[in-house]
Amino acid sequence: MTISARLLSFVLAALAAPQGSLAFSPQRPMHVFAEASGRPLPNESLAPKALPADDDPGARVLSAETGEAPSLPASTRAHALEVFGRFASREHGGQKFVADDGALYHILRGLDIEASEEDAAIVFRYLDSDGDGRLEFEDEFLPWYLEAVGAATGVSAGFRSLLVGRRTVEAFDETPVDDAVLERAVQCAIAAPNRSGSEPWRFRKVGRETVRKLAALHKARDGSSESTGYTDWESVAPGWCVVTRTVSAACGEKDGHETESGGLRSEAQQDFKSVCCSIQNFMLSMWSEGIGTKWTTGPLQTTTEFATICGIDTELEAVVGIIWYGYATGGTRYADPKRRKLGVGDVLGYLP
Repeated sequence: MTISARLLSFVLAALAAPQGSLAFSPQRPMHVFAEASGRPLPNESLAPKALPADDDPGARVLSAETGEAPSLPASTRAHALEVFGRFASREHGGQKFVADDGALYHILRGLDIEASEEDAAIVFRYLDSDGDGRLEFEDEFLPWYLEAVGAATGVSAGFRSLLVGRRTVEAFDETPVDDAVLERAVQCAIAAPNRSGSEPWRFRKVGRETVRKLAALHKARDGSSESTGYTDWESVAPGWCVVTRTVSAACGEKDGHETESGGLRSEAQQDFKSVCCSIQNFMLSMWSEGIGTKWTTGPLQTTTEFATICGIDTELEAVVGIIWYGYATGGTRYADPKRRKLGVGDVLGYLP
């Protein structure tokens, strides 16, 4: 996890405070240091909270979902010691230590903390509370690091809550969604895993004129009698995005995109997986901004008529689905989630 903002708050406080006033204690929150110097932190939410004297620094971080305070895993401390020890050549008083800010710079980078060499020099002076030129692991570095990780863990809990809280929205309000929200969703989408580097995803925002054409096609094929289960596409959602994947001529996809056994060819299969991942990223980005989505597929989307209306050259692209998006009727928090039948214990196994 990257905790650059957290580090920045420490650096700013260190710069603002008088020399020698930054002796670290897990019981003294950072805003105390800032107040002593007359300069508040730029964001009070970045300041560590005061902890009871018998508490493990950084171990109590409130969960965004439950309000409970989970402990940091033991591996957090173990990894910090592994990275610190990589640059600590000696021990003093039974503790590993480093004696220069250059070593600290590499330690911070190894622990995924964004820092410049200048930052590392400032933090070294700040953490060297007794001024002996040695930064000791247990007494000086570890409490600060655990508290910083604790803050990042709060962000992590919120992210996990976003992941498990997303659900498909079935009803949308009419208000259109700004294109800036769509563009941010696509930015997240194209960050999806893509082993081959083919970047096979393509996205088309569908305007109202095209929606009307698609709705007419859908009604002609699937809803002439408006039977049970028919959905009027013209009013289904204010936002439409057609997602396709590129077709590779090199792997022979132009002959129906499939092998003799009916499955996608290897390269096409990898691209299809990548586009599916990108769609998940797209929907999560939308959800993070309070916008609901529904990913829909079906035989109509594979037809020549559908491709023609959407301006898709089927020699170059294959449709993966439509994403309907918009403000959820009643709000996203009230969207009915599909209850999972299986829990972690049902799907996770451990091998010796």
